[in-house]
Amino acid sequence: MKIKVFNNKEDVLLLKEDWEVLFDKGNYSIFQSFTYCYNSIFKQSKPFIICYYEDGKLVEIWPLELKKNKLIFINDTHADFCDIISETNSLTVVDFLKENQLVSLLRLKNLEKESIVFKKTERIKVKDVSFSLNYSLLKLGKSDNFPSNFNHFVYRQKRRLKRILKKYNYNTVLYEIESSKFPIEKIKKLRIQMIEIGIRDHNFLDDDLISLTENLYNSGSLVVNEVVVENNTTAISLIFKKDYSYSFWIDLFNEQQMMNLVSNTAFIKEITQKNSATFNFGRGDYSYKIQNFGPEVIPLFELNTYSTEVEKYLSLFLKSVNLVLKKLYKKFR
Repeated sequence: MKIKVFNNKEDVLLLKEDWEVLFDKGNYSIFQSFTYCYNSIFKQSKPFIICYYEDGKLVEIWPLELKKNKLIFINDTHADFCDIISETNSLTVVDFLKENQLVSLLRLKNLEKESIVFKKTERIKVKDVSFSLNYSLLKLGKSDNFPSNFNHFVYRQKRRLKRILKKYNYNTVLYEIESSKFPIEKIKKLRIQMIEIGIRDHNFLDDDLISLTENLYNSGSLVVNEVVVENNTTAISLIFKKDYSYSFWIDLFNEQQMMNLVSNTAFIKEITQKNSATFNFGRGDYSYKIQNFGPEVIPLFELNTYSTEVEKYLSLFLKSVNLVLKKLYKKFR
């Protein structure tokens, strides 16, 4: 059979070896990895992973799940960058979606401009591709005189980074699987602090997500950076690492002023003292990232498909109304 759909976690586990072989052939993000997708299949998940085989060899994976009658990428809520995995130009999977009346159910978020899925879905007629949000990227050279490697900054901006690091007398601890156990209790404790002081709601970093982060850490894909002030853990960053590229994923921090900014800045300083590196700040062009680090801002997109043109324009209308309501809410709350 050329197409096979995997609907339960036990069967997905059988894909591990072939998935990893295919993944390693391309330049994919951690969010397309077997470790991320498999460990993101939670109890409430309804996986719909489409696999395409040529001559018995796995050549394409659509790591999807069914949610609210839409086909989305697995755990796209926490995935900064989504896409399919493929080494073929075949459109067999799209034909399969059409034949089974599924092609109108796609809601694919967090897509980069060059995402493979855009090429695969070119011939789908009733669809909409829209700007979703931005992510940001910073490339820095090695320097033992931080922040002299911020070549895009003027003196005033560099001085601000120095002031940030002088705000607290801190130490940092970097946890990596080769030398340290996953600091789960410290993460849980800081999570509770954030919820209690109202920085995050009770759904933040729930048990499923903590389990996912621990699996990613144990796979060697994730490192944990801790900031300690006066013997207390004041910030923790969960960061993806691949060679000399680092992607900030989840930040935890207490109520002390600018603590998250101190944590990010300290990590960047520590890394670039040893090597040139690239830092991905993930989704969201938050003002503190732009003002303090000056990264390149890059757009992400969303692809939605529909059964009819009427459904498409009704959806776009409702999306516009919702956007206006959100802006009004922020303005008058």
